[in-house]
Amino acid sequence: MKYFAKFLLAAVICCIFALASSPATATVVDGNVIIDQRMSENLCALTFDDGPSCFTPQLLDMLNDYGIPATFFLVGNIAEKFPRIVLRMIAEGHEVGNHSWSHPNLRRISRESKKAEITRTNDLLKSLGAQPVYLRPPYGVFDDYTVQVADSLGLSVILWSVDSKDWRHLPANYAMLRNGRGTVYPQGKMRGVFLFHDTHRSTVEDLPRIVKELYEAGCSRFVTISDYLDGLLDPEPGMLMARRHPAGPITSAPPSELLQIQLVERPDGVPE
Repeated sequence: MKYFAKFLLAAVICCIFALASSPATATVVDGNVIIDQRMSENLCALTFDDGPSCFTPQLLDMLNDYGIPATFFLVGNIAEKFPRIVLRMIAEGHEVGNHSWSHPNLRRISRESKKAEITRTNDLLKSLGAQPVYLRPPYGVFDDYTVQVADSLGLSVILWSVDSKDWRHLPANYAMLRNGRGTVYPQGKMRGVFLFHDTHRSTVEDLPRIVKELYEAGCSRFVTISDYLDGLLDPEPGMLMARRHPAGPITSAPPSELLQIQLVERPDGVPE
């Protein structure tokens, strides 16, 4: 009996040591997690990748008019050149996330480069006052090491549930967009995390139709990704608005700065 007790104690100690030494795993929120998220109303999160661009201030103007908070996944080397646009996003209550430094396919670069792409962008965003909690890997492509780096920075990896494919062409009807399972939502049931790009003039100028068609299809409120996932709801929400943080003063980038913005060309033609 004495030997059994010693054996049991040793086994318990080994298990505790193994658990303590195991690296934590960052949350990966893919389309299925988003689709299955339970909520009391149909929430829709508009997300915009690859910016900021020369069209982003116009988009911010319209979002402000509608009272809609959005989530922007920023490319670090562009955000570094035009920090005032990022400052405006933050001041107006939008959520800012990490989209890597130069938009590479994170599976095709070295571990060192992978870490630098994510860490450098995170440092920049924090220096501008953002508190990023999400990494959206370019093209939606990542590997285990990407998740490890994200975890070390306190980031969750997040994708989307509805892809507008606006880089290819604008949908004829946003209400007919299919989610990641290939399903069109029944009338009055539209919800999800929607992927757009603020690097496309056509997308930005189409925002009124986006909002109208999604709202008529069932979106009860437009929210940030964090609000979508944690179910944070205002006690008395507006028809379209739900802000996690109150909007601050508007800080517009000067026209001379906007004219210098160069849109990023993706080598494979898929600017996600």
